[in-house]
Amino acid sequence: MNSKMPSQLPVLPIDCLKKIFECLDDNKVALHSCLLVSRLWCRVSVEILWRNIWDTVLQLYQLDALSKIFNTLIACLPNESKELLFNKGVFIPTPTSKFPLFNYPSFCKVLSILDLMIIDDEFKKITTNHESFILLRERNYLIAQEMLKMFMKEIPSLKKLVYYSDIYGSKIPNFINFSGARDCLKNLSEMRCSSNINSEFFYQLSKICHNIQSLTIEFSITNLDGLNDLIFSQNSLKSLSVMRCIDYDDKEDIDCAKIVPSLTKHANTLTKLFLQGISKLSFLPKFTNLQELDLSSGFEDFKELQYVIFPYLEILKLYYGYEEFEMLIKFLENNGRNLREFNVYGCNSNNSLNLAIAKFCPNLRSLYTQFKFDEVESLAVIFSSCQQLESFKTLCDKPYFEGKKLLEIVAKYSPKNFHELTLCNYVKLRKDDLESFFINWKTRIPQKSLSFIVNDSKFIKNSKNKKIIRKYKNLGIIKKFE
Repeated sequence: MNSKMPSQLPVLPIDCLKKIFECLDDNKVALHSCLLVSRLWCRVSVEILWRNIWDTVLQLYQLDALSKIFNTLIACLPNESKELLFNKGVFIPTPTSKFPLFNYPSFCKVLSILDLMIIDDEFKKITTNHESFILLRERNYLIAQEMLKMFMKEIPSLKKLVYYSDIYGSKIPNFINFSGARDCLKNLSEMRCSSNINSEFFYQLSKICHNIQSLTIEFSITNLDGLNDLIFSQNSLKSLSVMRCIDYDDKEDIDCAKIVPSLTKHANTLTKLFLQGISKLSFLPKFTNLQELDLSSGFEDFKELQYVIFPYLEILKLYYGYEEFEMLIKFLENNGRNLREFNVYGCNSNNSLNLAIAKFCPNLRSLYTQFKFDEVESLAVIFSSCQQLESFKTLCDKPYFEGKKLLEIVAKYSPKNFHELTLCNYVKLRKDDLESFFINWKTRIPQKSLSFIVNDSKFIKNSKNKKIIRKYKNLGIIKKFE
């Protein structure tokens, strides 16, 4: 019998490799380790790494990485673009017929206009020190223009577009008119933008792009004609975020009524709504299919909203600025049973609200609420009623409240699947109280490793606290500490 080993291991088909490597999407180190295995592995890894280069580079903001991204994009430019830049005095490698190993821009599924401008800016700042700011900026616009032409032509189907005009404003070309742009943009599923983009861009996009499912708008002006066209033209909008731009005039309110006619079309498909800096909520009752509602700053119309029923609402996040809790309690009475997550900010919760949470929200898995230092016992009632609770975050109204009683309640009464505790304003947690809490947690049945999060740098840096945390991490009692 011939027992010789095959001279070459079988090669997995590229489709199989892609499915395997997809599992490494959040593990960039592992993906980078695959680059040198073979050309096939390299190609599949590069394709995943380049889908969203903006997150992987700009979150870290490493100039060396920015420089490599910039140089790679420059190298991928067609010769006519390189010649144009060279003739305009932009120093780049001379045009050549030799191209990079892969067509990197074609792998991009996410395009961020602002981040593209930032890359240009930062690279030119560190490579040029003798040019005027105006001349430098004009050259950067020219580079960005040629790169946008390349992206529009080479990306077969863009999935996410991030387009905040910011300081670059009107200088950004209307790239929807570039060759290949219509094919590139027609299958967008997510868009984040500011409202001060040229309305003609929104209007033209509305003619070719009809499948956006997630739309985020940062308002800074009230001329919304083109934006209205874009919203109305979508066939299945599921998620909408509307927020006030940080430089927006605080004296002028953002009136969502101007886009309500376009939004109403999506009343049956919209399941997620995030509003920040929007005070008028009279249009909300139209959207009864909402599963997630986030009102992240002050609002005026909760008196009306308290009676509205959202039968599918599972996630509710409120910045609740009222001192009276009757309206919120009434809302929970109508909508609390299906809630899986409830966060309430901006108020000193009292027993009436926390007991209402226990009464009307029995299926919660995640909760953020506040306690007065002498009313923490109501947490035991919440734990008793909300048996599916897995995560709890709390803020105490007394910055130096020690938290001993709260830790005792968590250890004794929290449900069996509970595994995450976040404490804010508990900087005076004592060493003995911590030790006692983790000893009690160790004896729980069933025992789950705990994610223990304390939002206070003094607590985290305290050497005695560090020693206790390290001890119980080594014992497997603490899964994560930050």
